[in-house]
Amino acid sequence: MIILNNMDVCKRENLPLDHGYYRTISPVYEKYLTTCNLKIQKLNNNKFWWIKNIFWLFQIAKFERVDEEPNIEELKKNWFKHWIVIWIPYTRCKNPTWWKNLWLNSHFTTTWFSIIENEFYYKKWKERAIRARKKFLNNSDLRIELVDTDIFQKYYKEAKISQPYKYDFMKYHKTISSFDKQKDIKNMICFYNWQVVAWLSVIDYNNNSSAHLVSFLTNEWKTLQAWTGLIDFWFKNSFKNWLKYINFDHLKDKYMWKDQQWYTDFKENFMDYKVLFEDSYFKII
Repeated sequence: MIILNNMDVCKRENLPLDHGYYRTISPVYEKYLTTCNLKIQKLNNNKFWWIKNIFWLFQIAKFERVDEEPNIEELKKNWFKHWIVIWIPYTRCKNPTWWKNLWLNSHFTTTWFSIIENEFYYKKWKERAIRARKKFLNNSDLRIELVDTDIFQKYYKEAKISQPYKYDFMKYHKTISSFDKQKDIKNMICFYNWQVVAWLSVIDYNNNSSAHLVSFLTNEWKTLQAWTGLIDFWFKNSFKNWLKYINFDHLKDKYMWKDQQWYTDFKENFMDYKVLFEDSYFKII
């Protein structure tokens, strides 16, 4: 991999070969997708793609962030004949032959990752995040605990916060956690004295990576730097477990609501490399 300056846009052909995308490589996420009326199909390197039936005989097949070009002849041979096949390559960036550009949005186009090189991971953060971390660690009334799914959900249900899609996030977290037999999902809660002020849940995968799943915040998190404390705990716990990559999943792109901008601005305090997946292709067969 070519070494880049922090916050450079990482060219996809330079992505680390051992860094995968959890939505197409995590066994836990694979099982979760079956609850979304998707049929999962295996690829090489433990990756997978999915099929969704639309209007009975019509189907969509999606290959997301995988470099293997979908085998159209194989699809015709083994599956229904009326398809739209969507392909979002992972590291390949050249326009593939006989594929058409897909102008409609079908995926998150912007993401980022950080590399944990040593126990001083936080020294690569922006100055404001370093100051917030120090403030959090100096407050003896704050603590973070790893908890199971039931406790995580219990405290969140009891919290008096207004958040769009609160029920959907809770349902998503509960469902995906039900498939987590290996304890890949880590749930963290930040307490101020005995009051819960912030939550963070992440998923470890591929024996070297950890990705953001859901997070919830109360009004106190900004003044107490609670979320910075949770992120620091996440990095530290990942380093302790020999994980190399931290992934916050998607950043705001042109297809997302403007209210996501503050969330993206906050994430950028901790990131090393931004990655763009603005190209996607399709075929009708």
